[in-house]
Amino acid sequence: MAPLAHVARQERVPSPHGEVEARALLDLLWLVEPRERKVLILVGEGEQVSEVARSLGVSIGTAFGRLRRARSRFAAVLMRRHGR
Repeated sequence: MAPLAHVARQERVPSPHGEVEARALLDLLWLVEPRERKVLILVGEGEQVSEVARSLGVSIGTAFGRLRRARSRFAAVLMRRHGR
């Protein structure tokens, strides 16, 4: 399954606009740097940071740094989108 594909394929959507909102969030993920986005998605799917680091061939410190930057950048993107 593609990363986060299950978000757009949910059978029960919590709101009438849930699928549209999920797609908008997925689109916003593309504004995060690719190396950081990959770590964010893998951790979001339930992978441990140590497992992500091993699979990407980077140190755990590098993986944690990328995750921290990805979360920060994604939060900034969301805040700009909502005019805060």
